Amino acid sequence: MDIFVEQLIKRKRRASDFVKVALCIIASTIVIFFTFLTIGSPLTPFTFLLGAGLLYVLYNLNISINVEFEYCFTNGALDVDKIIAARKRKRLTELNARDIEMMGTTKNRAFRGYMENNEIKKIYACTSLNDEGVYFVVYERGGQRNMLLFNPNDTIKDGFRRLNPQKVFLND
Repeated sequence: MDIFVEQLIKRKRRASDFVKVALCIIASTIVIFFTFLTIGSPLTPFTFLLGAGLLYVLYNLNISINVEFEYCFTNGALDVDKIIAARKRKRLTELNARDIEMMGTTKNRAFRGYMENNEIKKIYACTSLNDEGVYFVVYERGGQRNMLLFNPNDTIKDGFRRLNPQKVFLND
């Protein structure tokens, strides 16, 4: 029996996202203010183009904060994509459930050890690291050990458990 599951997770906005937008607004205000001071008249074509350009940059920055993650689980293969502003898609990682080193919840005793290991590349594809339902998977890809943090649904978790039961710890 073939297994195919797609899941879409929306990342929660972080404090750094709001700081980026606030700094961009402040910088835009300062640039427009100094442009008015040097040119004198706010109605020149240069000031109009500058203001329009800054509004465009602010708009793109604001929508780029909207990040979603898509998990596609097909017969043991998990593909994780990052979707920015519902326009751009970037493949974060791919892994096979049969080849994982370990899967568990963030409450698992081994989680801290993996997080503190600087040789393991961390891939964050979860709503927030502090949320309930965040799981981690440690695997090797291209000679590099990776740790994926994500929010799988029950079907994806069961698929991992069926394909590699000795390395999946879901009840920690």
